[in-house]
Amino acid sequence: MSIARALLGRQGRNDLPGEKRHRGLLGLRNRIGWDQIYLGTSVLLLVALCYKLAVLWTLAFLILAAGCWTGRRYLTKVNFALIIALLYVADATTTAFLVSTQAGVYRTAQFVLISASLVGIFAHSCKMQPADCLRVLKIFAVVSCLIFSHLIIYHVLSGRYITWKYLADTKIIISLTVFLCFSLKDQLTKRVPFLAILAILTLLIIMSAERKALLLLAVLLLFSNLPVYYRIAIFLVAPLILIIVAVLGIDGGYLYSKFQASSENYAELSDRYFMTVHNIGDLSNIIREFTNRQAWQLFEDNPWFGIGATGYWEWANAMYGRGNGLAMNVHGEVHRIPAEGGIVGMIIAATYIAVIGWRTGHFAFLRASRSGSSLERTPLYMLLYVMCYAYAEAIDSAMLVLIGLAGVVSARLPPATIDTFVRRRPPSTRKVSIPMSARHQRHSLVRRLAGR
Repeated sequence: MSIARALLGRQGRNDLPGEKRHRGLLGLRNRIGWDQIYLGTSVLLLVALCYKLAVLWTLAFLILAAGCWTGRRYLTKVNFALIIALLYVADATTTAFLVSTQAGVYRTAQFVLISASLVGIFAHSCKMQPADCLRVLKIFAVVSCLIFSHLIIYHVLSGRYITWKYLADTKIIISLTVFLCFSLKDQLTKRVPFLAILAILTLLIIMSAERKALLLLAVLLLFSNLPVYYRIAIFLVAPLILIIVAVLGIDGGYLYSKFQASSENYAELSDRYFMTVHNIGDLSNIIREFTNRQAWQLFEDNPWFGIGATGYWEWANAMYGRGNGLAMNVHGEVHRIPAEGGIVGMIIAATYIAVIGWRTGHFAFLRASRSGSSLERTPLYMLLYVMCYAYAEAIDSAMLVLIGLAGVVSARLPPATIDTFVRRRPPSTRKVSIPMSARHQRHSLVRRLAGR
């Protein structure tokens, strides 16, 4: 079974007899059918989420949800990996009823759209051809590079050569580009040295000041299929280069200021101090410390179920008022889940990581038939993408879709069991080595028996 087949499931319907398959750019058929519409809608969803086009992403959700009908015979294959992902999305949306009825209705509608589209994607993936997995990744890589280029051009033309985060929500594409770069590593290295790609990508990430993307780059490098000595050399040389650049001020003091800001400790400061800081909403480290501190206090006051989805935003607006920088969402699931989901939400999130981590880790590293390719590790990369992006970002529709997609991909993998660790090879495949002395004794015994 090929890696793509394991990722996407069994091969779908065969072509009709005598049908000629004319393939154009990226291997797509020239004839437009439901599969091409579905793939185009997925690309439309990515664009709509990046540029915050609510009408377009609602339309995309509805079209993707149609996969529940076209692939309805595969709905029986839904397993716990997808269910726990949907529970995660439900906890982050439908619990808004604890805040207000209006918020609950709106977030529940959001959950219905997202969950229906995720189930539709799952059902549709069950009938995809094996080669479609790689083709989809390539198409999304092209779209990702185009949006990333637009992000860079927009900021450069605006006079911003660093900190690229002012074009809607396109900064999510930086982390997506890192993810796709490592997923397609085996294909990219056929044409371009992968270390050169890493160098360019690292430079762009540093200029963008997107710390989540830089963290994801380091994590995926650690779990990648690059040779071990390459990974060790990169982890030793890259920090040294960054330190030299920061000390010498080659970048105009940008890296030094970031290092200095990350080393400051605000834990000892009182809450009154944060209220005296001018434009605190623009100071990322300071406002996050204040928000996380308040979120933890809300968790202690409401430990079991929290205050409900979007509850912190409503609480902060009522407490501090709008427009002063103190009223903002919690950035990071580590603090949002306890505040808005309570212990129940924490259990769901921990189960989500454990289940999907086990299935994707088993597929990448523990199967007997693993090949060690980058495509084989893509499901694990997606979970790492979710964790690196969600640790310090406010939850929104894009993150909910990302969380759900990790569950969809994990649900399409072969089942992983603990027997992998304890099961021995069948006797027919076992090689039995006989000591030389035992061989001589066996031959002599045979001779004695034959001579009788």
